[in-house]
Amino acid sequence: MNQACFECDYKQVDKVAQLVQMDEMEKSALKKEVQAYLKQCDMQQSNPAIMAEIWSLITKRIHQPDPYASIKHEYNQKMLAWLPEIQAAIGQDLNKVLKVAIAANLIDFSAKDLLEDEQVRQFLLNAPTLQLAHDDSMSLFASVHHAKRLLYLGDNCGEIVIDRYLIECLKQFYPQIEVTYAVRGKAIVNDVTLQDADEIGMSVVARIISNGDGSLGTVLERTSEAFQDTFAKADVVIAKGQGNYEGLKGCRKENLYFLFMSKCALVSHWAKVPLNGIVCLKNSRG
Repeated sequence: MNQACFECDYKQVDKVAQLVQMDEMEKSALKKEVQAYLKQCDMQQSNPAIMAEIWSLITKRIHQPDPYASIKHEYNQKMLAWLPEIQAAIGQDLNKVLKVAIAANLIDFSAKDLLEDEQVRQFLLNAPTLQLAHDDSMSLFASVHHAKRLLYLGDNCGEIVIDRYLIECLKQFYPQIEVTYAVRGKAIVNDVTLQDADEIGMSVVARIISNGDGSLGTVLERTSEAFQDTFAKADVVIAKGQGNYEGLKGCRKENLYFLFMSKCALVSHWAKVPLNGIVCLKNSRG
């Protein structure tokens, strides 16, 4: 974990405290617990793994396992309502659908504040005109063309609706692929769970599995044996979001592709892309 991650982690304490209307005394006590944990934790871990422990402290203090539940539901419903307009604008042009799917990674309550609805909608409609800050999309499509098993690692609520549409389009172009969509094993911030996948109808286009863990991203050593087996056997892995990039970058997996918006200076430095750039990046150690 990098020291630069502390600010975002502490900010999440403030966000949840405000969301559940925690009083200042309780918030102060929670921050002390988080500080005590950070002083003794293994800093060689990735931030997604460390954030899992911080999130556990937060939810125990507020006695709510999923404080963002109602907001996640709202974003899923908003995106479902916007989907027909997005589909009408981009059709099944894979390059355009891919850009919109990556742009939807904007919906991230761990790295971004809540955004105005119209701001999100217009950003998504404009996404096909954006340039990818790093573009390995041709390699991605070539890999999917030769693949049988595709594992798609989800990230955020709302965004999952566009994930479903991207998977639908990929299956239209590459009908031989069998797609598995992975969600978090339990709620953390606004990351997708089985409930979100069920709500937006993901099972229509993919088999759904839990990764068995509550990290803010995919941390392989913390995931279930069933997930690790699926990951190992996948011919292609698409990993959405910064958390999955932080947890998996550099792992020894062939045909692993990261799709995300770079929302912080540290991730931009690692990926060698500008802040707020949308990225399709092939893993460098496959």
